[in-house]
Amino acid sequence: MLLTFSYLRLECPGAALAEPKGSSWVKVPPMPNDLPAAVAIGSGKLPPNLALALVPLLVLIVALDVYCLVDLARAKSVRNVPKWVWAIVILFVSAPIGALVYLFVGRDRGHDATHDPAPAGAIIGPGGGEAGTGREAGADGDAGAGREADAAGGAGDGVNTDAEAGLGVGRAAGRPPVDQMPPDCRPIVTTSGLTRDYGGAGLFDVDLVVPRGSIYGLVGPNGAGKTTLLSLLSETRRPDRGTISMHIGRNQIAVCPDVPEFDGWLTAAEVTDLARSLVAPSAGKQAVATALATAGLAGSAGRRVGGFSRGMLQRLGLACALVGEPELLILDEPTSALDPAGRAEMLSLVAAMRGHRTVIFSSHILADVQRIADHVGILRDGRLLYQGATKDLIDTYLEPSWLVRIAGDPEPVAAALAGEPWTTRAEPAGADAIRVDATSLEAGERGIPAVIAGCGARQVSCEPVAADLESAFLALTGAHS
Repeated sequence: MLLTFSYLRLECPGAALAEPKGSSWVKVPPMPNDLPAAVAIGSGKLPPNLALALVPLLVLIVALDVYCLVDLARAKSVRNVPKWVWAIVILFVSAPIGALVYLFVGRDRGHDATHDPAPAGAIIGPGGGEAGTGREAGADGDAGAGREADAAGGAGDGVNTDAEAGLGVGRAAGRPPVDQMPPDCRPIVTTSGLTRDYGGAGLFDVDLVVPRGSIYGLVGPNGAGKTTLLSLLSETRRPDRGTISMHIGRNQIAVCPDVPEFDGWLTAAEVTDLARSLVAPSAGKQAVATALATAGLAGSAGRRVGGFSRGMLQRLGLACALVGEPELLILDEPTSALDPAGRAEMLSLVAAMRGHRTVIFSSHILADVQRIADHVGILRDGRLLYQGATKDLIDTYLEPSWLVRIAGDPEPVAAALAGEPWTTRAEPAGADAIRVDATSLEAGERGIPAVIAGCGARQVSCEPVAADLESAFLALTGAHS
């Protein structure tokens, strides 16, 4: 086979090249623009524009390696080889191949079919099976319609080995496991080890138990994790680990955010009807009128929502959530930014649902929670410090107190009360009154009359000092500071 080669000669000014005998050279004119690039490549230097274009790629590779190293350090376990071997692979195997090998081969995603009956962060339905994640169940206040929402974040490492969410809570409270309770007595929502970590902030190991038919108030300072918890319950975010058990169907849950927004050119009736068509298409038009009437907007059904006040928008969001007749209603700060009259109206609407609908709502206004909530959960720094009946919280973390009025000089009676072993405080509270704190309700009710009688004093009145949730909250959070 004959091969014909063509040679190309590059002439440089001032340089004479000898032509080999028997060869054919083609002369081309000098190319000054290409010569510096050729010289730079031959010398091992990259053109400035090319080096600049490679910077983002290098940043991505470094970021991937750093992420893998942090993930490796925080991981409880890895697969195939020890951690130190994976660290060497990530650092010294050609980047980013080492990091990718760790992600796909070494990273332990925490799904062990032998020990974990449901994936981390799974929503367990009423039949015990996984109900799915990442979709919002109920009315979406932003669109007024309960449309499908994007799931923020991703499922992380870690699993919960309890077969039934809330099992640990039930045992701690002396109750039987949830699956052994009669259906009517089962809590409507339970969580076990629910965690969403935003790098030190978020929600950590929350075991929530919400009784059916109750109004459950979540309280805590800003940043305590209230909105995160409600987002996890409504499936608009996914937990890093832990499980959620909903003992009702997904179509029986509705959500209303703290700041509902609607297209201003729609009327209140049109917004509510849009919600109905998406969450309860089988319901008739009467459902729209009923929801608006329940929310107190029957007289404004034909008004465009662009002219609504903040309180009316809150009501419209509630109407959109109620149009599907949900059994569980999740409200995030329903009284935020409302004036006192608007707060009172919204709280009255929520209080009227007790018994025939379960409501979970969050608030940092303790007076609102005490007014309507029969159960309360206190969050601080992402952890559930207390949950139970509101009255039990006050009784447990506040000492019973009385204001005793005496006809005559109260000083001798106050001194006698202060000497009793069951008295924690006894001091004058005016010209004829004594403030008495006791170790228990029974001790005070029995001991105060006896001491007054022993002093020969005349008792005018003995009134218990009203305890409030704010005092109990301060006492509880102070005990855990």
